Amino acid sequence: MEEENGKLAESETTNPPETAPVLPPRLPDAPEVPISRWKKWGADSVKAMLALLMLALGVAVWWQPPLVAAKSPSVSYTFQGKVFRDAELYAPLSVPTRYYIRLPHELARRYCWFAVDRRREVAALTKEPERRIFGHYAIRRGDPLGQDLEFTKIDGLEWRVGFYADSVVFSNAILCVRLEK
Repeated sequence: MEEENGKLAESETTNPPETAPVLPPRLPDAPEVPISRWKKWGADSVKAMLALLMLALGVAVWWQPPLVAAKSPSVSYTFQGKVFRDAELYAPLSVPTRYYIRLPHELARRYCWFAVDRRREVAALTKEPERRIFGHYAIRRGDPLGQDLEFTKIDGLEWRVGFYADSVVFSNAILCVRLEK
């Protein structure tokens, strides 16, 4: 039996008994605090108000898009044989095919603002936009562009308008305006 006890003793030393991990004592559940109605609906109502605000802003921009300065296409004009590149080019935010050109000063007592619509292939003599949004010129979608220049005589001078793949050119005997990509 001693041998058996000796064998038992050896086996006990080589294979220690597995012990269960010690867990911390379980804390009692915290009492449920009632959540106020404002906390429950507050975040959702803020999200809904922001979504409505963005929708209203989108509708306002679609209805009355502001004109923003555009870098492309480049615009130049020729007046009395001299080429100038100081004209300002504007593009309405939600109308990608339309451009407004503002010459730095009124030429021949009439020419200051022009509108070009590439989709409809229209170049027009227009007046300065009357509407402003946060200091920017703005147009209204339904308003007419202005006086169509194609086949038009103004002050006895006939306008010629050309729409090409990479440019738009409109001119008469004293002024030539060119938009180039």
